[in-house]
Amino acid sequence: IAEAQKRLLLAAIDSCDHTSKTGGVIVYSTCSVMVQENEWVVDYALKRRNVKLVSLGVDIGKDGFTRINKYRFDPSVALTKRYYPHTHNMDGFYVAKFQKISNT
Repeated sequence: IAEAQKRLLLAAIDSCDHTSKTGGVIVYSTCSVMVQENEWVVDYALKRRNVKLVSLGVDIGKDGFTRINKYRFDPSVALTKRYYPHTHNMDGFYVAKFQKISNT
């Protein structure tokens, strides 16, 4: 699944214009708490496209992981949010908000 999510996220970024009315914002969200579907995919996009992560503007949720076991992710991944069933009384999910810096 993570490979498909990587392709879909890159396609969404590629189809977005950084000068659009929305400011080139792309939201990536999953109904999963698996690192392979979340932080790994976000980190992959950060390394391959001219985007940056921006704050979601919400106070609830746990910050995304910047490291887990031997893996290290871009420090800005801490701007993403994780939501857990046992903590937030809802299904588990993950949200990242990208802003496209340029179309190249």
